[in-house]
Order: sequence, then structure tokens, then C-alpha cells
Amino acid sequence: MDLEVIRQTLNDRPFRPIVFHLENGEKQVIKHPEIIVTEINVIAVDDDGFPVFIKPDAITAIHYARSATPPRAPRGHKRVTSRR
Repeated sequence: MDLEVIRQTLNDRPFRPIVFHLENGEKQVIKHPEIIVTEINVIAVDDDGFPVFIKPDAITAIHYARSATPPRAPRGHKRVTSRR
């Protein structure tokens, strides 16, 4: 996959967990925004805190992971509630 596409997806803010679909059929879920993208490797951290090294050419697709919790409202915006 193109490095610029990977970088743009990873630089979206606020960071949302993503799924790398790999050419061997595996999926790698990345939940932490601490990611390094080089021409040789995409280096991330898995859920156990161990490094994950992925060749950019091995990434066939990137999707946002489904979140178990709904996204938070942006800071500074109060939710409107009705009071009776």
C-alpha cells in the first residue's frame, strides 16, 4: 500500500483504532496512536505492549476498527439535554 495513504490514515485526529488487512489474510488491529511509518516497516504496538513490524507492501487495506464504546463529544461542546 502507498505510504502516504498509510500516513494520512494514521494522522487522523482524534485517533481511532484501525485494522490493517494483510496480504496473507491476517488482520492486525492497532489501538494505540504510537506508530512509526518508514519505507521499510510500519511499527506499531499491539494490545500486550509488544512491537508489531509490518511491511507496507503487505498491507492490502486499512479500515477503522469498530468501537465498543460510542465516540465522545468534542471538548468544549456541551450536550443538549432537556430538563422538565
